[in-house]
Amino acid sequence: MMALQNLGVPITHAFSCDIDKDAKATILANHAPQTFYDDLCSRDNNAAPSVDLYVAGFPCQPFSFAGLKQGFKDLRGRGNIVFHICDYLEKKRPRAFVLENVSGLRGHNDGKSIEKIIKCLRSIGKGAYTVYWECLNTKDHGVPQNRARVYFVGILTARACGAFEFPKSITCPSIEQVLEPATKRPSAADLPPATSSTCRRNVLVALKELREKGHEPLVEPWIVEIDCTTPRLQYKLGVSPCITTRRGNGHWISNRGRRMTKPEMLRLQGIDAGKFKQVVSDSALGKQIGNAMSVCAVERILVRLLPAAGLVKRKLSDRWESAATRGLCAVRPPALKAVTDALQVATRSAKVKSQVDAREVKAKGKRSATRANRAAAAKADQKRLGKAVQRRSSAAREGMLRALNRCPQKRRSDSVGTSSTKKRR
Repeated sequence: MMALQNLGVPITHAFSCDIDKDAKATILANHAPQTFYDDLCSRDNNAAPSVDLYVAGFPCQPFSFAGLKQGFKDLRGRGNIVFHICDYLEKKRPRAFVLENVSGLRGHNDGKSIEKIIKCLRSIGKGAYTVYWECLNTKDHGVPQNRARVYFVGILTARACGAFEFPKSITCPSIEQVLEPATKRPSAADLPPATSSTCRRNVLVALKELREKGHEPLVEPWIVEIDCTTPRLQYKLGVSPCITTRRGNGHWISNRGRRMTKPEMLRLQGIDAGKFKQVVSDSALGKQIGNAMSVCAVERILVRLLPAAGLVKRKLSDRWESAATRGLCAVRPPALKAVTDALQVATRSAKVKSQVDAREVKAKGKRSATRANRAAAAKADQKRLGKAVQRRSSAAREGMLRALNRCPQKRRSDSVGTSSTKKRR
């Protein structure tokens, strides 16, 4: 819906569907449809409204690298939802559709899963649709997030008005154009709280490794994925690792000394935070952001799809491509809305990247970080923490004994006698 609004296309939101109550609340607050279905699997597609454009993201967990990869045999039935989608397409025949899933779908079951989906889509109406598919990464389409997703596009062949091609890659802007401007330089003491031991350790490991490589993480915008085991720790300059439902708390920004804010995470999905209404908790919103389609990628697809399907008669403007040619991101925080301010940030970011690239070329071949030494560091840290727990437990026990020794003798005897009586029973 956001992508269509951004393109200035007249819209009637006929229906929407989501089984999650928080997702439903967000949809109703931002783009209320005429009809809402709580469960796609129980929806009567014969009675469902007809539409010109159908957009859906079917569950990714059965095909994701992070999931169990049960595919169509997913124990929770999520792997077969795509076939309920195909049933709607068969019965209502919209003029075009866009479907989305994780990049892991391509290799799932040696490629047989994606072949089955494509075969199903192409069999609708005995070949009524011309079907295209491509893997697009969000960082190649206007927003600095490393998010690869497979997109399926279908056009009702009998109503086609031209050829369709997926958008080409464009220059990725620096994440500094998405983040709120820094107000101060963080210190080495700006870390996750001690209660979040894994996250804190991951930040310390990342900062240490970056310094060993000659970088300045408190000055340069290194984005660190910290909600993971230490051996799987990753970081990248100026580009966010993929935001997922399990990473809904936001990645760590080294030169801010903090996690990402929810408006920053929204922008990393191509969403203008100023036009978005939050009606759920931060935790629920973080999961929704991680589960959403990247608006920038969908918008760039629709720029080419809508004219090809005959749904608009005019040529649509690709604002993401236009911004990229100037080194800009199309969605920016309020403080960087002015193009002159954003261009200054872009220039500084390019200089920082150039310096980092030069260092990495110089240090090529030297590796200060491996999964093995990270695992060893994590194990040593856990052992140290274990000893600390034992010391606290011993201290607490000694304190209890001292308190018991201070009790009157008679009370002590009664207490011991009662205890021994219970044991005999």
